[in-house]
Amino acid sequence: MASKTLAIFGVGLMGGSIGLAVKKKRLPWRVLGIGRDSARLAIAKRVGSLDDFSIDPARAKEADLVILCTALSQIVPSFQKIKSHLKPGAWVSDIGSVKSPILKEIFDSSPKAKFVGGHPLAGSEKTGAENSRADLYEGATVALCADSKIGLKVLKNFWTSLGAKPVGMESEIHDILAAQTSHLPHVLAASLARLIAALNGRDPHAGKLLAGSFRDMTRIADSDPRQWAEISAANQKFIMGAIKAYRDILLDIIKKFDSPDAGVTEWEDFFSTARSGRREILR
Repeated sequence: MASKTLAIFGVGLMGGSIGLAVKKKRLPWRVLGIGRDSARLAIAKRVGSLDDFSIDPARAKEADLVILCTALSQIVPSFQKIKSHLKPGAWVSDIGSVKSPILKEIFDSSPKAKFVGGHPLAGSEKTGAENSRADLYEGATVALCADSKIGLKVLKNFWTSLGAKPVGMESEIHDILAAQTSHLPHVLAASLARLIAALNGRDPHAGKLLAGSFRDMTRIADSDPRQWAEISAANQKFIMGAIKAYRDILLDIIKKFDSPDAGVTEWEDFFSTARSGRREILR
């Protein structure tokens, strides 16, 4: 019997997967979906993510914990819609991949808000509750940004119960690191996809030579363009820093290999160093 209510505001792939994980693990939560589109909420209920749903933000008054799973641009507006309805002691978090601007806006307008910034490093190029997966967060790191030790503990316990690995950090540090480890790869994947698309426009043979390496490196370029436009605009300063750092690496490659003196030995050293570095950070 559920003893607490979890409200998921915006039930797409990410929110739906939270609900499915709660159900699969038989956690003591009643899951309530809140959103603007009753048809989409009905899909989430049909796939088993929700116990109930509503398009009325006032239903947030039932929740002990609210997770805002909307598009990045809608996180703060969604919080504003529910904040007057929250019951005493209820905590609110989000899943946005940029933290500093969100936290600043929320606490500027509501200094006493019981809010913990969250960013689960999980997802898919697919969208919609119909693509929800109960194991989406299994083993995934979840960055949590909060000044409140109590709030941090509440959200750490919640994400741990889903099989995730929560890590507390400062919001600006999060945004700097996310720009390089998450946001930059999307920019690079999109850039490579555009490069080869243009090449194929000039010579159709290019498309016939595509192998697994191209598909592996550009898979995330198939993600929702609007979603990544919002993320990139929100974290633009740090993303530009990441792009410039990557540019410097490319310039070093050009300087080193744009010479008749460079050959197999130098290329092997380049690839070996990269392989060792990758294996070390993923260990």
